[in-house]
Formats: sequence, C-alpha cells, structure tokens
Amino acid sequence: MNKQFIRRRLNYAAAFLMVLSTLTISCSSDGPTVDPDENAERSYTVGAWAPDGSQYLAQTSSLTEGELSFVGNGLQANGSRYLWHKNHVYVMNLVLRQFIQYEMNADGTLTQKGAIAVDGVVPNYFQSLNVADDNTLLVLGSQEQGAKGAAGWARIRVPEFVVEARGTLNVPYNAATPAVEFAVGRGYVDGNKFVMGGYYYDYENKGYTASGVQAMVYDYPSMSNMRVITSNVTNAGIGYDYLSSLTSDEQGNHYFVASAGRFWTGLGGKSGVVRIKKGEERFDPDYFLDVTTPLGKQACLMGINYVGGGIAFGTVQYEEMMTSVRDRLGNVGQVVKLDLANKQVTLMNTPLSPVSMVRSPLVINGKYYTAITPTDGAAAIYEFDPAGDANAAKPGLKLLTGTTVNLIAPHPAR
Repeated sequence: MNKQFIRRRLNYAAAFLMVLSTLTISCSSDGPTVDPDENAERSYTVGAWAPDGSQYLAQTSSLTEGELSFVGNGLQANGSRYLWHKNHVYVMNLVLRQFIQYEMNADGTLTQKGAIAVDGVVPNYFQSLNVADDNTLLVLGSQEQGAKGAAGWARIRVPEFVVEARGTLNVPYNAATPAVEFAVGRGYVDGNKFVMGGYYYDYENKGYTASGVQAMVYDYPSMSNMRVITSNVTNAGIGYDYLSSLTSDEQGNHYFVASAGRFWTGLGGKSGVVRIKKGEERFDPDYFLDVTTPLGKQACLMGINYVGGGIAFGTVQYEEMMTSVRDRLGNVGQVVKLDLANKQVTLMNTPLSPVSMVRSPLVINGKYYTAITPTDGAAAIYEFDPAGDANAAKPGLKLLTGTTVNLIAPHPAR
C-alpha cells in the first residue's frame, strides 16, 4: 500500500477537522448480527466522507428510498476504523487518539457512552477491530515500521467499555529482510484460539510482497504461542484490517478474502476466497474460490459479506484500470455475487465505483446493502437480492453529496 499517501490523506483530514473544532470519528465492521426482529421499522446510521474531506455520521429512516446529505448533517467524524456490534458503533478517532463508543438509540440518535485513550494500550492505534464474543472486543495495533515482529492486543469488555487485559503478541519477522513488515489483519475466535490474517509490505521496495497465503493462530485469550498456517492456492494477503474481508456461514466456517492484486496485498495473481472450517487450525486444502479468472480481467477481490444459503456478496477492483493504490478512489470497483458452496462468481450489473464500498456494508432482512458512489454519477445505497441474477440490484437511498460511504449500521427496532 502507498503508506505516504494514506498518511497524507489522514493528516489533511485531521487538520481540516481540528480547525472546525468539532468531534471526529472513524471505523470498521466485523459482520455482526442484527437483533431478532429484522423486519421491524428502524433507523440507520450511515458514515461517509463528504467531497470537501469532512466526515459525518448521519441518520436515515430507510435504505431503500429518500435522500441523504452529509454536509452539516449528523455528527462530524474523522478516523480510519469503524465497527458496529449489537447496539453500539465504535470509532477509532485518529485526531483525538481515542476509541469512542456510541450507543445507537431506537429514535435514530447516537449517544457517546465512553472513550478509551489508545496511547499506551497498543502500539500506534487500534488498527484491527474484532468481535471476540458478544461481550468482548479484541483490538490489535502495531507500528508501521520498526515493529520487528511485535504487535499489541487488548481485550475490551462491552457494553461496559473497559480494557480488561492487554499485552504483546508475536507476528512474523525475518531479521535478514528487516524492511519487510507484517501488518495485522482481521481475525476471529474459535474456541481457545484466535486466527488472524494480515499482509506483508516491503518498505525498501515500496510494495506488497507475498509467498502463498498465511494466517496466524494464537492461544486465546493469552494471545501466545503463535503458529503460522499456510496455503499455496495463490500469493496474497488475507483479512485486510479496515475492509469487510472476513465472514462466516451458518456452520461456523470462516472465509477470508485473499487479495492478490499488485495494488492490494499481492503480486498480481488470482484473488479469491480461502476457507478455514470451524474447529480446525488449517486452511481447507480442497477450497479456493477463484474470483479473478471467471471475470476475465485483473479483478482483485477486496471484500466479502455472507448473506445466507451459501451466497455472499463482495467487491472487486479492476487493476488494469489502475496505476497505483490511490486509484482505488476512482471508478475501478464493481460488486460481485459469490456462490461459496458451488464456487461460482456472478458480476452484478452495477455502475463502477470507488472500492470504499467494502469498508462496512450491511446484511439485513436477507439482503445486502452497500453504497455505490461513482465519481461522475448518481450515488446511492443499493439493495442486492441473493436469490436473483446479475440484475438483482436496485438503487435506494440517494446520497446527495457524492460521498464515500464507510459504514451502514442498523439501530434497534422502534
């Protein structure tokens, strides 16, 4: 990844919002479940960047109709990570260097309930936000350079929102190639182990590097005794930390996005989906869903959300349309339907859009919702029906300001 570009963009946003002297926010989703009454009326919080660089968390009563503007509307926000779990939104605020908890109320409002100062809890900031169980968040952080095989972890009890334990975990590191660093990714708890993805970045050559597919397995909750499990189905990073890059099915099997693009955690090979079955400590040797080959393009899979019945939706970026990682902010992304059971890929007939649509989409009422926001066209929240064909997508809530949406989260039923 172009680290200097990311830092420049975050620094610009930080300076802009500090001048305005307002509250700031950011976040990342881990595929949580909605409360049982899915069909009841409810509000939704939508987090987005406005064209001027400002960020807001704004509320809407519907994802399928109406319109929503983010300029001067809602709670101004800044950061890099979003997570919603149960009735709360969690935000990694990079300006304040706080991890902030907001309660989503049935009337559509947000109420700040707490904040945790990240300095001294983990190195850098909370980069990987994970739901360990209904009452526990597991957050990870590491230095971008010079970590030398060490990262930090913390367990946060929710909804009380207190750090109940923290420590250091080992990550891969080779002293013979010190410029190559491992970045922590998304992960999940399965019994007494934590399984985590990630990727390698070469700071000397300023590019991704990959040799096969790797995941780290730790004893949980101690986060000790690191084991590396591997697969040779492609050369890719898995479970990118701020994208919706990890999902699970009804049987508790877990699916990681394997991004093999040279502009996203790989070398330019086949991107797709790898599986680790429930209770196992290895990649399924019989499973790889190749997404690149059937599309006939240099399609790099970026995100995935499981809907049900073996069907998931995700997003690809077309790397033949790109010259650098920053081009993902242009119209290079498109939604795909993934039949995980039969290893089939369907390209959805939707407009090209920036790939930010995979930060935190929503699955509710058996449908998939994500924002499609072309830089030169109409932006909207789209609804996707897993029972339909390539045309089973329709625009709903109009987004008036050409925004980049980072979060869609449901409030409790009214």
